[in-house]
Amino acid sequence: MVRSLRRGISPIVATVLMILIAIATGIVVYAFANTWVGSRFSESMGPQAVLVVESAYYNDNPTNPYFIFYIRNDGTASINISRAYIATPADEVILFKAPSGIEVYVDENISDASGVFAINKESFEAPVKVYPALIPADGTVVKVIIALDDKLDVSKGSVYTIKLVATDGAEVTVRVRA
Repeated sequence: MVRSLRRGISPIVATVLMILIAIATGIVVYAFANTWVGSRFSESMGPQAVLVVESAYYNDNPTNPYFIFYIRNDGTASINISRAYIATPADEVILFKAPSGIEVYVDENISDASGVFAINKESFEAPVKVYPALIPADGTVVKVIIALDDKLDVSKGSVYTIKLVATDGAEVTVRVRA
């Protein structure tokens, strides 16, 4: 019988090497996962606002019809509602945009106003200051009005789907019966 002169490494050294390889592999996987997940949740990516509609209804004022929303922001950044999309029962979608700055209406008939507003009064009585609809990130509930004009003929009893979109891309959709 011929004996081999070659010897293998001891079981203790083999175990230590395997543990070191496992630790090194774990460090590499952790570094990759941390970078990948961290980039998915960075502040530069996606909306930082979380919009919640507390209530919504339609006011069928004959001279100035409008939708009213009470909205709060549970997110980390204050935002403006920049636009609203109203889908009619006939699947027509109408866009209403927010004003770029403060607008003041001094006459009682502001039916020419349309858009997404935060208004300083409960009704459209002159004078009315119209602000871009700022929703702070502190959870404060803000009354937001979508003032309608002749772009939308609302039918009493119909359900309208309204999507409000913020400046950072956050959005919330609500259905309102007229």
